[in-house]
Amino acid sequence: MVANDKPLRSALHDRHVEMKATMADEASRLVPLSYGNALDEVAETRRRAGIFDLSHFGRIRVRGDGALDLLEEVCAGDVAGQEDDTTLDTVLCNQQGGILDLCRLIRLADFWVLVTSPICREKVLAHLKSSAERFGANVDDQTAKTTMLAVAGPAAEEILSAVLPFSISGLAVGDVKFGSLMIVRYIAERTNFTGQWGICVSVPNMAASQAWRFITEAAGDSRIAPAGLAAMDVLRVEAGLCRYGHEINETIDPFTCGLEGLLDFGHDFVGREALTAIKEKAPARRLIGLVGKGPRANGAEGTIFRQGASVSDSSGTDVGVVTSGTFSPSLGAPVAMALVACDTTTCTTELTVRTGDVEKSAEIVELPFFREGG
Repeated sequence: MVANDKPLRSALHDRHVEMKATMADEASRLVPLSYGNALDEVAETRRRAGIFDLSHFGRIRVRGDGALDLLEEVCAGDVAGQEDDTTLDTVLCNQQGGILDLCRLIRLADFWVLVTSPICREKVLAHLKSSAERFGANVDDQTAKTTMLAVAGPAAEEILSAVLPFSISGLAVGDVKFGSLMIVRYIAERTNFTGQWGICVSVPNMAASQAWRFITEAAGDSRIAPAGLAAMDVLRVEAGLCRYGHEINETIDPFTCGLEGLLDFGHDFVGREALTAIKEKAPARRLIGLVGKGPRANGAEGTIFRQGASVSDSSGTDVGVVTSGTFSPSLGAPVAMALVACDTTTCTTELTVRTGDVEKSAEIVELPFFREGG
C-alpha cells in the first residue's frame, strides 16, 4: 500500500469509470470488477471475445550479464532451455518447496520480463533484488510504467487480425512478438488464461488509453466488449487454473496442486532439495474439480461453493477444503476446485461441500471444467 493508504490507479482508470465499471481494490490497485453483470461478461467472452485490463499484474524486467544465472536460481523451470521470443510458466519456491508465486517468464533477445501475481509483486521483486548484485543482474519494476491488456475468446484472433497494425496470425501459445509501432514499444504474448485463444499486450502508459478506446469503441463492428476481474476469475476457475492465495501459497508445494510439470530438476534452484524429497513420496493432498449436483437456483448465493468451505466424504469425515468456487455459466452449475486427501478420490466419486449449515453434494471431475470447442 502506498504511504497515504490510497490504492493506485491504472492508466485506464478514467476509461473504466466512463464505462460505468464497478471499481475494487486488488493488491493496492483500483481495478474494474465488472461493467454491469459479470456472468454476461463471461458469456460474451466464451461466445465471442472480451478485453481485460490486467495492469495490476506485476511486470519485472531482468537484464544484464548475470540475468540468466539469477533467473535459473529463483525459477524452478528450465530457464536456460527457453528460447527467445517465448514465454515459460514457472514457479518460484522457498527453501521448503512452498510456492512463492506462479509466474510467466517472457524471454526476449536482450532481457526477460517476469509477470507475477498482483499480490506477490513486491515479494518477488525483493526476492530477485536480494541476489541481483551477486549475479551482476539488473532488476527493475515496470509495473507502474506500463499497461497490460488481454483479449480472449473464440473470435479474438480474427477480430484483432483485422484491426491491429501488426500481425498476430499463427501465433502459438507461448509465442511472443516484440516490436515498435511508431515510437511505442509493445510486447504481445499468446496465452490461454481463460482456456481459449488469448493474447496479452504490454504497452507504455502513454499509449494505453488510445489502445483501449480503439479496441472497445473505435473498431466499429470489430469492437470488443470489456470484462472485469469478477468475470476473469470465473473464467479462470472454469479453465482449472491455480491462483495465488487460493490453490497455491508458501505452504503448498507444486506436487500438491498439480504444477509438478513446471519443475526442471536438471538445474539447481531455490527449493530443489526439498522438492526432490517431496517427489519421492506421494503428496497427502491433490487438487480436484467438483461440480454441484441436484437443484440449483440460477447461481444464487446458497448454491455457490465458497473458498474455505469444508469437503467431507459419505461418512461425514472432513477430507479437504474448497480453494476456489463459483457458478459456471458454461456448465450451468456451481463448480469448485478443492484440495482433498489423495486416497479420497480412489474410493468415491461424490463428496459433500459444507458452508455453515448448508450442505450440497458434488461430483468429482477432472480439471479443467471448460475445454475450448466443447
